[in-house]
Amino acid sequence: MIMEGSEMAADFPLGLGDRGARLWTECVDLWQLTPAHLVLLEEACRIADRLDVLNTMIVRGSEQVNGEVADISGVLAESRQQQGALRTLVAEIRQGQVGFPPAPSSDGEATGVSDLTARIARKQAEG
Repeated sequence: MIMEGSEMAADFPLGLGDRGARLWTECVDLWQLTPAHLVLLEEACRIADRLDVLNTMIVRGSEQVNGEVADISGVLAESRQQQGALRTLVAEIRQGQVGFPPAPSSDGEATGVSDLTARIARKQAEG
């Protein structure tokens, strides 16, 4: 079942911060997502908010207190993991969207399954 933008607005997740709310709003305005991908989008929004919190911890931890800088290596590692998770979720969400063309590959060709099928057929016809 595909939900229209106005229907999704009613399902706006509670507790999102500024960054997560902005991500949610922009994605549901741009894309038509399946219910499963809306769940992934909600998690991506929460991760975006979490990254803001981690960034605040990094900035505060990198300031000198009594001439010493706090060890923020654990926070940096968690931030990197969250960034990777966000990147993966956004890629998965983008692949699951309806009515939006797949992203082009580095060589400029589309990368969806139907595009791959068309490229294989062209190669077979050529050779």
